[in-house]
Amino acid sequence: MTFQQLKYIIEISRSHSITAAAQKLFISQPSLSKSVKELETELGITILERTRHGVSFTQSGMEFLSYAYRIADQIEGMQGYFRQDNSNEKKVHLSISAQHYMFPTDALVQFVQKAESYHSYTITLQESRTTQVIHDVLVQQSQIGIIYVSKATKKFMNRLFLHKGLEFVPFCQYPPYVYLRAQHPLASRRQINVRELEPYPYVRYGQGQDPYLFSEEVILPGMSNTKLIYVTDRSSLLSMLRNTNSFNIGTGCLLADMVGSSIISVPVEDCIDMMEIGWLKLKNMKMTEEMTLYVQLLEDSLTQCTRGCLTET
Repeated sequence: MTFQQLKYIIEISRSHSITAAAQKLFISQPSLSKSVKELETELGITILERTRHGVSFTQSGMEFLSYAYRIADQIEGMQGYFRQDNSNEKKVHLSISAQHYMFPTDALVQFVQKAESYHSYTITLQESRTTQVIHDVLVQQSQIGIIYVSKATKKFMNRLFLHKGLEFVPFCQYPPYVYLRAQHPLASRRQINVRELEPYPYVRYGQGQDPYLFSEEVILPGMSNTKLIYVTDRSSLLSMLRNTNSFNIGTGCLLADMVGSSIISVPVEDCIDMMEIGWLKLKNMKMTEEMTLYVQLLEDSLTQCTRGCLTET
């Protein structure tokens, strides 16, 4: 097994195709397929399932991919470290995956402002559904993942993190707020009861096959909305809120630069569940200076854009 073979597998996972990966790697498709086959034979596992529709990773393949990302990241980090020492230049790498929140973007803006003195940097921020955030951290496509855990799902999520070798570090717990437009019929309320929301469309982030366990919104007891709208990106959700009487539920975090004054947040009345916001990393992964700074900026931004946490954890 060679480092080159690890890079081949990683590129196939990113391209979702052997043909596309071969083009990006500047090698022939038969050469790439042969290299993967040799690797599978050496390890005694099947990494890729090949069908007429393309390729997909087997369970063993996903486990191998996780190791491949970690090894590649360590090797590239070592190479970058010693090149940095030789050039006396500060090179920064930061990768984040997050559910659809505003504060990670705000924290990243502050991070970039502080990183102006760096000679070079590569930063990525991906907004994704919950399972993708967890996957990105697991295979080290992202160093940090940002998600929320509810009381209802905490036991399941903690078991999942333990099984995957992930560490979840909570900031604190937040009471849920209703997001709606300033002209909404309920906009003048000081608090909103969940039953008052039933006539209105509930716009939510789609989570695939298991929307309950991986939901980005608090599951509120007694809520039984028959009008549901699922979206995959924050722009679509904000557009729905601005132009209809739909609503969403979250931490209450509002950043004027992103939403202006057209959307407001109102606390949920007598809610028994909470939103525990936190960040993920591989359990034994060493924190870099950049990761530490970004996490601190995350916490600062979250504190400033919410009405304050109810219970520190």
